[in-house]
Amino acid sequence: MTDTNTTEGPAGSSAEATPPAGNHWRKATLIGVRSQSWHSRTLALHVPGWTGHLPGQHVDIRLTAPDGYSAQRSYSLAEPAAPNRVAVTVDLLPHGEVSPYLAEIMEIGDELDVRGPIGGWFVWEPGDPSIGDGPVLLIAGGSGVVPLVTMLRARKRAGDPTPTMLVYSLRGPRDLMYGPELEEMSADLSTPGSADVRLVYTRKVPDGHPRPASHLAAEDIQPPSAWPEPLAARVYVCGPSGFVDHATGLLRRVGYPDDRIRTERFGPTGVER
Repeated sequence: MTDTNTTEGPAGSSAEATPPAGNHWRKATLIGVRSQSWHSRTLALHVPGWTGHLPGQHVDIRLTAPDGYSAQRSYSLAEPAAPNRVAVTVDLLPHGEVSPYLAEIMEIGDELDVRGPIGGWFVWEPGDPSIGDGPVLLIAGGSGVVPLVTMLRARKRAGDPTPTMLVYSLRGPRDLMYGPELEEMSADLSTPGSADVRLVYTRKVPDGHPRPASHLAAEDIQPPSAWPEPLAARVYVCGPSGFVDHATGLLRRVGYPDDRIRTERFGPTGVER
């Protein structure tokens, strides 16, 4: 795995997300841990001097061994901005160099280094005039749901009424991240901060789930009929590289123009999640 996020603009143009000038490493201390699935957990970090970030941005995390060897990976920020605090949700990769420590070993009080925030294209801030008044469609594959949940949380905090739908593709029920929160968010769509949440299971479905197990399909991303000008929606897609390619192809088939689609991908040439 490499240490970079890849974000893409219109028509698939891409650029490596690198730290802006002036970004430097800060010492961070683990102050909270919360399990998200059998193979992932969210780490809350105290970072003195952290002044904030935008939903969709990420950070570099660096681990340094006693002999001086260091390794770093990029992780999406898992909470909206707060002073002196960041959070990341780490998905375990059994043969990874960084994620096994973060997902299974790191304890309250342990330290690491954080640099960021990084990224300026794959972001959504409630009320952002550059996005306009249209609805927002969020499409996640696996742990690609992390930055999209951060966007949903920021929207809820701001009381933003923008019509929003999350389509979340995952292997099975044990892989579901943020389950109770997403269920609450979608329980009553008339509530401020609510969102239409669609779970797409690809291998195993829970009892009573209305959709059989299969890969993401065009009908899964069809917007609600109540949406005004659905094809004018801003679309954010995040996940493994193959999933992003597949989802983008479906969006184009449905009719979404390239200039409405923003993507972030990870995998063998992306970031460790």
